[in-house]
Amino acid sequence: MKWLKWVLTLLLVVLVINVADFFYINTSLINEAERNPGFKQSERRLYRLFVDEDIKNAPRITDDYYFRFRRMDGPSPEISGIVFNGATETATLEKYLTTLGYQHVSDDEFGQRWEKDGHSSPNIYIWRDTSGQTVFLTKYSL
Repeated sequence: MKWLKWVLTLLLVVLVINVADFFYINTSLINEAERNPGFKQSERRLYRLFVDEDIKNAPRITDDYYFRFRRMDGPSPEISGIVFNGATETATLEKYLTTLGYQHVSDDEFGQRWEKDGHSSPNIYIWRDTSGQTVFLTKYSL
């Protein structure tokens, strides 16, 4: 009977730790990931938890880059992106998106819109600010 009490106590402790960890991730880490202007790849927790795989695997077109994550209301609840400073050319990123099966659909105020297999979600935008020499690669996911 003593062992049963010990096992139940251990299970309760594990449950409490998991619940606390869940709330920690959903509040503190998300808020940390959303801070401006972003976070570096060296911040491993944020990088692993909040950067989309397509963004993680994107070619690094400059050595000066950082990641962004945002939660949104509406049709696109998560935005994951990488910002390259000191860049103006997007050909390498365009080629990368093509190899993933994305196709360039249109250009609008958000930049070049890319979709996969004709589906509007998820979609990726490449936007560049040539005067500020900044390129944004951003994925909008449901």
